Amino acid sequence: MKQILAYIIAFLFVLNTFAQNNSGVKLNVNWSKQLAQHDLVWNEIPKDYFAGAFVGNGLLGTILFKDDQLANTLRFEIGRTDVFDHRTASPSAYETSRVPIGQLLLTPVGKILKIQLRTDLWNAEIRGELTTTAGTLSFRCFVPSAEELIIVNTKSTGNENGAKFSLRPQLAQSARYIAKHAMNLEMNVAYEQNPPIKIEKIEGIEVFTQPLLMGDDYATAWSDQQKNATEHTVLVTVANRWGKYRKHASGSAIDAVATIKTGLKKSIMAMEAEHRNWWHQYYPASFVSFPEPRLESFYWIQLYKLASATHPNRPVIDLLGPWFKPTAWPLVWMNLNVQLTYYIFGVTNHTNLEDNLYQLLDRHTQQLINNVPKDFQNDCAGVTNPVGYDDLYNPIFISDDKNNTRELNIIVLPWLMQMYYLHNQRTMDTVRLREKIYPLMRRAFNVYMRILYLGEDGLYHIPYTYSDEYGSAKETSLNIALASWGFKTLIATANQLKIKDSLLPVWQDRLNKLADYNTNEDGIMVGKDKSFAKAHRHYSHLFAIFPLYDMNLDNAPNKIPLMQKSVQHYTDLDGDNCIYKFSGASSLWSALGNGDSALKWLNRSLELLPRFGVPPATSRIPTLTQNTFYSERENPTFESPISASRSMLDMLLQTWGGVIRVFPSMPTDWKDASFYQLLSEGAFLISANRLAGKTQFIQVTSLAGEPCTLKTDFTTPVKMVGIATVIKQVGGLIQLKLKKGASVILYTGNKPKSFEINPIPIKASDMNFWGVK
Repeated sequence: MKQILAYIIAFLFVLNTFAQNNSGVKLNVNWSKQLAQHDLVWNEIPKDYFAGAFVGNGLLGTILFKDDQLANTLRFEIGRTDVFDHRTASPSAYETSRVPIGQLLLTPVGKILKIQLRTDLWNAEIRGELTTTAGTLSFRCFVPSAEELIIVNTKSTGNENGAKFSLRPQLAQSARYIAKHAMNLEMNVAYEQNPPIKIEKIEGIEVFTQPLLMGDDYATAWSDQQKNATEHTVLVTVANRWGKYRKHASGSAIDAVATIKTGLKKSIMAMEAEHRNWWHQYYPASFVSFPEPRLESFYWIQLYKLASATHPNRPVIDLLGPWFKPTAWPLVWMNLNVQLTYYIFGVTNHTNLEDNLYQLLDRHTQQLINNVPKDFQNDCAGVTNPVGYDDLYNPIFISDDKNNTRELNIIVLPWLMQMYYLHNQRTMDTVRLREKIYPLMRRAFNVYMRILYLGEDGLYHIPYTYSDEYGSAKETSLNIALASWGFKTLIATANQLKIKDSLLPVWQDRLNKLADYNTNEDGIMVGKDKSFAKAHRHYSHLFAIFPLYDMNLDNAPNKIPLMQKSVQHYTDLDGDNCIYKFSGASSLWSALGNGDSALKWLNRSLELLPRFGVPPATSRIPTLTQNTFYSERENPTFESPISASRSMLDMLLQTWGGVIRVFPSMPTDWKDASFYQLLSEGAFLISANRLAGKTQFIQVTSLAGEPCTLKTDFTTPVKMVGIATVIKQVGGLIQLKLKKGASVILYTGNKPKSFEINPIPIKASDMNFWGVK
């Protein structure tokens, strides 16, 4: 018995020692301190929306800046993501637009002398202090993650206990109507105004109800509670029964008052604790660090912005997010904007947040089928731009007449399905793949099967189609790339799921005989007889390289010069400039392994330019702004800055062609970099550390037990800590077999002293680049 006990103790000791030696990569991050280095900081009052401080919870949001109507007043512009007009079934920038709600105003007693303002990323709140001729007024504002409230707390000294809050509602007008009216531009529609706002008190709470022409309404309620002589707490809410229940309904004022009353009964500290807990779980899902503080700060601010703009089971992010501003684009655009917005959720290990987009596709699949002509509804689906709130209705023109000369604009659903498929590849949910994704992907790419025609050369050709937003041509490279990717993926998915689809031989035939891209001395053309001859922001003709990776370094080594020439020509033509033109160039170069060019164009995408030009320059200049928003000639477009974050991640990690590529496109100057728990296709959490230009170690954690192939800079036999099988290693290509839930650390040469990932230190002078100082 004693001998058996001794064996058990010895076994437990060995097991404990093994566990200690195989505990995995350790992330050494003091999150509060780390993110404080990247907080946005202001030492003057933000002048407008494009300089303001912002908070949100995916439904409600507010952005803080100087009011343009009342002197000496701070303005909290109120937004709610589902407050749309909805007069027509068809989407319209006038009839189904985002509409304004109003502003919470804070007017101090004395004249404002100075301000200190900070967006606390870690706690997702704005903190500020005003110094006035009458004293000081400190405040903080946050939008609790689990509530439909905006909360502002104030503390005062001197005579600033007399500072006043007020709420100014704004008539529900189309955001495009307001924008055009402000610029004295001609209206091309007869716009009927909504009814006037109704102001009343219900149970002592002030409520502003905005009736809509359709008979629905939304309502804003607020409360200003004085805790003592120096402290106030303001609660603001917006209720929208139509948005919440997706059916015609009035009576939103009742809901708004109920929300305020419930909020008044709750402890601010309890709501704060729940709010902070959500955010403190959000950030550590993954981590990145690279040796340019300005870029690293920008990256973390985009992570903050994304989670401010969406939470699980919240609306799909449009071009505004939960903040409001008059704009030419007050709907949901899905030919680029939505895709770029959702570019980084998956790789940063936030698949639950990107799933809102794919739930929309699941929820409205029948709309997508009904959008195509009746002759195509048995096996196709599609949608064109734009769409309204929680809606995918916008009929699309399709023709299988090879001589058709009417524009076919068909890329929206195929591109969305590519992203939906990649989302699934990171979760490896085979049930959803079989029941939801494959059937809809089949319909989306069957559009290509139906319109391709067999030419006299024995090849299948794309007819006259649109290449966003360059123009139309026959054999557009954009649509060749999507058709190729789609047929390959349908075949692979059917084989994976063991589906004996009757169309398998048809897809294979189309793929085998698909006419190649048209090229000339400048590289890949827009289409047949249509060169990329003028500067243009869209890189649609280069989709095969990125984001589809359908033509790449591995499967088309003979086309590497063509790919390089094509990307070079795209960037050589100066003009039609915007963030995503340059972030796209960065990701294109990363796909080709050119880190120096990728960094060059990433930096160009983030240049801060004057928003207003002096003649002969254009009067309104597209530019990133100091709060990391983007002004497209004074129109906000949420997605553009996010695309630059994707460019950063593309240097650190790429997955395509069944291979996970670690540090695939590192700039020469980036000797050190690290990341933790980025999520790759195949459902692998990847962590890696790079020092002095070489990868020190890589950790792979399998969430689904799939085969794993890595491409690294390891040139000598790999060594492991953990339980895995190296099936094959050729140069830097490593094939692994891991069980679901298993982790392994890979390295070469001498074992590192520790498997730790630490943030790259930042000098004090390089901290807090963003904001207004």
